[in-house]
Amino acid sequence: MSCPQCFSGHINPGKPIGRWEAVYGLRTYIAEPSDGKPAQGIIVIIPDAFGVDFVNNQILADHYAAAGQYLVYLPDFMDGTAAPVRCMINMAYLWGDAHWLLKPYYVFAMAADFIPFAFKNRFSQRWPGMQKFFTLLRQEKGETPIAAAGFCWGGLYGVHLTHEGEDTKTSGGRALVDAVFVAHPSNLTIPQDIEKVTGNLSIAIGDDDVVMPLNQVKIAQQVFKDKLNVDSEVVVYPGAKHGFSVRASRAKPDSKETKQAEEAEEQAIAWFKKQFAKT
Repeated sequence: MSCPQCFSGHINPGKPIGRWEAVYGLRTYIAEPSDGKPAQGIIVIIPDAFGVDFVNNQILADHYAAAGQYLVYLPDFMDGTAAPVRCMINMAYLWGDAHWLLKPYYVFAMAADFIPFAFKNRFSQRWPGMQKFFTLLRQEKGETPIAAAGFCWGGLYGVHLTHEGEDTKTSGGRALVDAVFVAHPSNLTIPQDIEKVTGNLSIAIGDDDVVMPLNQVKIAQQVFKDKLNVDSEVVVYPGAKHGFSVRASRAKPDSKETKQAEEAEEQAIAWFKKQFAKT
């Protein structure tokens, strides 16, 4: 019995090279441009359910810092309540080729971890702290371009940052972020969450994503077509499953999974560069 690469829990090659600090009261992994180069902008990663201690998220922050010359923050918005990494294995077998007799076990095992996680990290619980972080960052950094990159669990918050509302702006009326990239977002309400988008948004999604299936992706694409004043894009990765941009194993450099994860990184970097050039 094997499980899909994107849920196998493989750790990306390499070792995180950033540092840990408290930023606005949150334990935060920080990655900076190499060789002391000045940062061209700030990226705040809102991670997947496995949080800041999942090494792949730290390595992703390092990649953004190096490839885009950005200062990257990966804050613990979950306050130490991230889902345990073993959930990836249970999820892999549940959505993979586990024998049907074993499916109930994986349902129970995954629910035992995810129900407490979901309760502790519901939107009403985590958005106020996240809003505070982005507000303080905007106030401190002034004119420095700021973007958010949301993955899975973090995708909902990334999309929300593109909505028009008092909670997505400073007291002076400036948007908390200049651009948003999200990959395989979860917990979105389609089409409502997309219809509310007024900020610049790039989405990376696989056409085999069980959380945001292809019919919802097509609805989102159609909504964006009617938004003439919003710069947006939806890039669909053939065969890619939920979590591919973060949880795909990169142990095999020439594999399809590795290449698609790298392409999603390139999509994000290109998007940030394009949007920051406008600020």
